[in-house]
Amino acid sequence: MIRRLTACLQSCPLWWGQCLLCRQDCQHQALICRQCRDELPRLERPCPLCAFPLAVEDAHCGHCQRSRPPWQRMRVFADFVAPYDRLIHDLKYHRKTLNGRLLGQLLAEAIEPPWPEAILPVPLHWWRRLRRGYNQAGEIAHGLHQALGIPVDRRTLRRTRATPSQTRLDRRQRQQNLHGAFAAPPLDYRHIALLDDVITTGTTMAELTRLLHSQGVEQVEVWAPCRTLEH
Repeated sequence: MIRRLTACLQSCPLWWGQCLLCRQDCQHQALICRQCRDELPRLERPCPLCAFPLAVEDAHCGHCQRSRPPWQRMRVFADFVAPYDRLIHDLKYHRKTLNGRLLGQLLAEAIEPPWPEAILPVPLHWWRRLRRGYNQAGEIAHGLHQALGIPVDRRTLRRTRATPSQTRLDRRQRQQNLHGAFAAPPLDYRHIALLDDVITTGTTMAELTRLLHSQGVEQVEVWAPCRTLEH
C-alpha cells in the first residue's frame, strides 16, 4: 500500500522541480534541464528496422536486408549508455516512475507520422507486476501519450506464464523461454506500436509481433528508448 502511494506521489507534477539527471532547478522544463537535454547522446541515422547506426539516412543495414525482422518499423532514441542505463535501472528496480515519463518524452522525439492507432506496452506477468507495483513499459507509454496523444492499450496483451529473466540467456534460449508466453484476442487494430524499455536481441518483440500479426494486425512498430541490439 505504501509503495503504491509513493509511486503515485512521484508521478505528481508537484515533484517536477529538479532535473532528474543533475538535480538542478528546471521549473519551466519538466523533468530535465535544458543543458542535460542538449548533452544527451542520441542515435544518428538508424536503420529503420533495427535502429543500427548507419552512415547514410533511411538506409537498411545489411543484416536486415539478409534477414528482415517480422515488424515493419523500429524507433529507438539512443543506445543503452549513460545516463539512460541509470534512468532505466532506477525505473525498474528503485520505483523512480518519473524516469519512465522522461524516457517516453525523449522517445517521442524519434517518432514521426504516420501514427499507430495505439501503443501496447510489453506486459509483465501479474505476479511480477504485483511485486513491482507497476509496469515500467507502461510508465514510458504514459510519457509518450503525454507527448504525442496516442492512446495506450494496457489490456490487450497478456503474459500467460512467468518466465525466467532473459538477461543471461542467448538468442536461442530466449526464443525457447518466450514461446507461448503471451496471448492476445483477435484485434480490430491495423497499426500498433509495441513498447519496451530496452531492445536487446529483439526476441520478445519478434514473439509479440508474430502473435499480433496472427490476430489481424497488419503493421507492427517496435519502440523503445534504448537498444543494445548487436549484429
